[in-house]
Amino acid sequence: MTQQPVTPRTILVVDDDEMFRLLASETLQQAGYVALPAATGREALALLASRRPDLVLLDVELPDANGFDLCTGIRAGSGGADIPIVMVTGHNDTDSIERAFMVGATDFMLKPVLWQTLPQRVEFMLRAQDNLQSLRISEQKNRALLQALPDTIYIVDASGTLLEHITGVERMASSTLVGSKLEDVMPQDAARIARRAMAPPVDVTRISTCDFEVGSGAERRCFETRFRPQADGTLVVITRDITERRRTELRIKYLAYFDTLTGLPNRQLLVRDMGRAIRTAQKAGTLVALLYLDLDRFKRINDNLGHSVGDALLRAVARRLHQCVRTAGTNRGSIARLGGDEFVVLVTGLEQESQATVVADRIREALREPFDCGGHRFVVTPSIGIALYPKDGSEIEDLLVKADMAMYKAKDQGRNGHAFYGESMAIRSLSRLELENDLRRAFDAGDFQIHHQPKVDLATGNVVGVEALLRWHHAGRGWISPETFIPVAEECGLIVALGDWVLQETCRQLQRWAGTDLGHLTVAINVSVQQFAREDFVESVLGTLRRFGVRPQLLELEITESLLLRNVDDTTSGMKRFRAAGLALSIDDFGTGYSSLGYLRDFPVDALKIDRSFVKDLSSRGDGGAICAAIIALARELRMRVIAEGVENLEQLEFLRRHSCDEVQGYLMSPAVPIGELENLLRSSAEGTGVFRRMLGIEPDPTLDLIAANQ
Repeated sequence: MTQQPVTPRTILVVDDDEMFRLLASETLQQAGYVALPAATGREALALLASRRPDLVLLDVELPDANGFDLCTGIRAGSGGADIPIVMVTGHNDTDSIERAFMVGATDFMLKPVLWQTLPQRVEFMLRAQDNLQSLRISEQKNRALLQALPDTIYIVDASGTLLEHITGVERMASSTLVGSKLEDVMPQDAARIARRAMAPPVDVTRISTCDFEVGSGAERRCFETRFRPQADGTLVVITRDITERRRTELRIKYLAYFDTLTGLPNRQLLVRDMGRAIRTAQKAGTLVALLYLDLDRFKRINDNLGHSVGDALLRAVARRLHQCVRTAGTNRGSIARLGGDEFVVLVTGLEQESQATVVADRIREALREPFDCGGHRFVVTPSIGIALYPKDGSEIEDLLVKADMAMYKAKDQGRNGHAFYGESMAIRSLSRLELENDLRRAFDAGDFQIHHQPKVDLATGNVVGVEALLRWHHAGRGWISPETFIPVAEECGLIVALGDWVLQETCRQLQRWAGTDLGHLTVAINVSVQQFAREDFVESVLGTLRRFGVRPQLLELEITESLLLRNVDDTTSGMKRFRAAGLALSIDDFGTGYSSLGYLRDFPVDALKIDRSFVKDLSSRGDGGAICAAIIALARELRMRVIAEGVENLEQLEFLRRHSCDEVQGYLMSPAVPIGELENLLRSSAEGTGVFRRMLGIEPDPTLDLIAANQ
């Protein structure tokens, strides 16, 4: 590359002595500078205006001006503030030197001048000026960057006094905070943490943090503050307004744990409350009653009068149930809505079974009064199923299933009543036992299949991977839903063996694809809590990959939210080992479990999968859109990919693309299909990935072009 020629520096020599001007100009020109001689102040000002020199040698005594006054004028003029000015004088008195600096001179030089040293002196001053200018530019950039930060930054001395207020909204105010005490700008608790951070021995590598709130009601603001001690004994205090982030977190938590229609807790929060209630009852030796409530013939109201009237009725029922449970004597109770017209009432602190009957009768009585909704008047009756801890079981899901079964018994008995699970209901569990036996026989016989569902990148329309899904075709019952047999497999301990089989078959398929046009595809498999809990699970997965010669980057493990909070240290350790080996990790059905936002940011997770229930709600009046948008925003904040499952129509697809979801899967693109159909789909020019790009509008649809041409 050709280097640009360096422009020589220009030196203005102002002196009425012609010999001085001549010698100075000759000396400077030999050193590579351009010399501009001037005999008077008027000539000097003219050259300053036309040429703007890089340095000025200025004589103190001129025929038409005083050098000191001329220096003052140069400094006051446009562009003269930064030009180095060297006063040249034959006087060596202290007063002249002091006056030179007072009027803005950069340096002074005594006559006679030692000409051999003049170029070095000029070079030194120009280099110093360049460094100063670079420092100013750097300081301006740093100041601009600091001012752009959303943080307020203080420098505090050891006594807790603000020495400097670097950034923040308050800095723009007319009154400065410099000189204030820490207690004047933050709550007492936060100030105490700051003082402890400065207490000896000081660790400059340690950052202390705290959160605090100021104001109340709508004016309340939340702040996050970090304190970092400095080696010079000062403290850097960085405060950030996290009000909006806190509100978003609370909104996500509300959407995750509460029913948006009625405001009642949802299934996830109910399960958490049931766990606490069972532990408390176990210690106290009391009973817990689970009342599963369904509104009789509610479907007719929705079908005949519309969902708006049905929703209004559900909200009214929720209010009455809440009031009923709140006044349920000395027994503590809570209510949740599971969906549709199904509610669950959890009653704790019971001494005998008859107390559960009292609560059921109170619920029936509360609903006896007619409801006025949308100009219509209704009387609704409940069918209530009751399961008891510990009589009917000790597992949460087991109690819910048994209460649900008891509710159907109440409906069979004529509705508007209640029924206990009891011994007679256990007979209905025999079908579940039969299913378990069939499940084991199917596994031994190799009757399970793996179907694959494509995952499409919304930005490119390309299929970037597939999810491996377990399928079971029963000889007598036909296809059995995974939602039916997976819970049974988990309860009977078969899920680990099934999971190992899925892993091996997936690796075998990836081995077949290696070196082909499908060798780039990643395959995601679901991992159960029981699998991950095995001590040798990580080594088992990595060993299987090595045995089949599969690159770890091609395998993605999908884990449930509940897994994240089971033995956090061991779970985190296992996830980090998978991540270090190159495997991707994603959280499946995100938004339906128990994950803590605080834990979520600490787990080595690559992607969040939005549950299909939220995606389905995108095309209705529910809050699925708000939940999906919140999950996508959360994933962006945590630098994770977002995958939406259960996409069934273009409306859902467009919403997800508009909100920058990364990948989608669902029936709109393709259902889960056997491996042969998948390969045909991806390799066929007519039905391959081009159809996805046309669906997304990334490439034109030739069918539409043909129609337009014919028109």
